[in-house]
Amino acid sequence: MAKKIDYNSLGQAIDSTWGRSSTPKAASYSVKVTFAGEARLKVTYHAYVTFGRENELIKAKKSYEEESKHVIKSVLDNIKKSYKELTDESLSTKEESSSDAVELVGFGKPGSVKRAHYSRTVLVEVG
Repeated sequence: MAKKIDYNSLGQAIDSTWGRSSTPKAASYSVKVTFAGEARLKVTYHAYVTFGRENELIKAKKSYEEESKHVIKSVLDNIKKSYKELTDESLSTKEESSSDAVELVGFGKPGSVKRAHYSRTVLVEVG
């Protein structure tokens, strides 16, 4: 039998509005968590990347990929901790899928600084 989830408490645990920050330790990224159906959460990491040449963007993507995985794990750990404090029940998470993308947001003059938007979206089953 599947474990019953207290969605009200889970909603409080994932809330990043009302006086909370979606950028817990750095203003260089943002993480948002939303419900994605029954017993599922969608975790989205966003960061802006500044680079000069294309090969720098490739290196930056690898760096942001690792950072996003670490940050999302930390966010999920904090959600589990908060849920435990609210309900005295443990919450488990299991990654169902993950994808990332880099989108160029502007081109300047040749040789100038360029910007891109990096995002990672993870679908997580909770129980």
